[in-house]
Amino acid sequence: MRITKSFLILGIAGLILVSGCNNNVDLVTPSLSDSLIENTPAIVNKQDNFTFAVKAKNYDETSDYTLTLNSTNLDVALAVGNYTLGRIVIEIYNKDNIKIFQGNYVGGVALVQGVTSETFPTKIHFTLTKVSASVSLAIKTK
Repeated sequence: MRITKSFLILGIAGLILVSGCNNNVDLVTPSLSDSLIENTPAIVNKQDNFTFAVKAKNYDETSDYTLTLNSTNLDVALAVGNYTLGRIVIEIYNKDNIKIFQGNYVGGVALVQGVTSETFPTKIHFTLTKVSASVSLAIKTK
C-alpha cells in the first residue's frame, strides 16, 4: 500500500514536470475574459512568436510594433470573439517594407493562415476603429 502511494505521488509529480517543460507556443488563443484590463493590449514580442490580445470596448488605436521574429515562414492566427462593433486592420511588413500580410475584419472571425516572405518580417501595423470585441492575434515562426 505504501509503495502504491509512492508511485502515485511520483507519477503525478512527473506529469507536472513534463507538462511544465513544453516550450512550444500554440496558436490557441487564451480566454480573453481572464486577466485582461479593458482597452489595454497585452503584447508579447519574441524571436519565435508575437502575440497581441485586447478586450476592447469602443476602442480606437493605430499602432506600429517592431517585430523580432527570426523566420520568413509564419503562421498567423486571429480570433475575434464577442464582436459587436468596429473594424480591425492588421498589416505585416518585411524588412524591405513590402506588405506580406493584410487582414481587414468587420465581424467575428477565427483563422489560421501561413505566410511566407523572402526576408524577415519587421513591422506589424494595427488599426482598430471603434472596436467592441475580444481580439487575439498570435504569430508563430515555423
